[in-house]
Amino acid sequence: MGPQEHSELDMFSFFEQTPDLVCIAGKDGYFRKINQSVCIKLGYTEEELFSRPIATFIHPEDKAKTAKERASLLNGKPLVNFQNRYLTKEDNIIWLDWTSIYFPDKEIVFAIAKDVTERKLAEAEIEVAYKKFKGLATHFKKTVEKD
Repeated sequence: MGPQEHSELDMFSFFEQTPDLVCIAGKDGYFRKINQSVCIKLGYTEEELFSRPIATFIHPEDKAKTAKERASLLNGKPLVNFQNRYLTKEDNIIWLDWTSIYFPDKEIVFAIAKDVTERKLAEAEIEVAYKKFKGLATHFKKTVEKD
C-alpha cells in the first residue's frame, strides 16, 4: 500500500468512525457525502438526507443566520464555531457547532459538527437559575432598605 492509499484509508476511517457529524456538501446546498453520525443524530436515512436541500433540515429561526454565514463561507471565509439548530425527523431540536471550509476548485464544502445540545440545555438552566437568584437578591435588597 502506497502513502496516498494509506492516507486515503486513514481519512476514510476517520470519516466513518468519528462521533462528530462529518459531511461534504455541494455548492448547490445538498449533501454529497455524510458519515453515519449525521444519519443517527438527525434520524433520517442517507437517501432522505441526499434528496432535500440541507436548509430544509435547519430550524426555521436559524435559517436566515445560517444562509448569511453560508454566503460568507462560499466567498472564502472559513466557518469556525458556528452554532445553529437542526430539526430531527421526530421534530426534536439539536444544537450543532460547525467548522466548515469551502473548496472553490471542487465547489464543495467540507464540514464537521459537534452535537452541543446537552451543553446548550445546561446553559439555559443556569440562565434561568441566575435570573431567579437575581430576582430574589433584588427583592431582599429592597426589603432590607424598606425596613
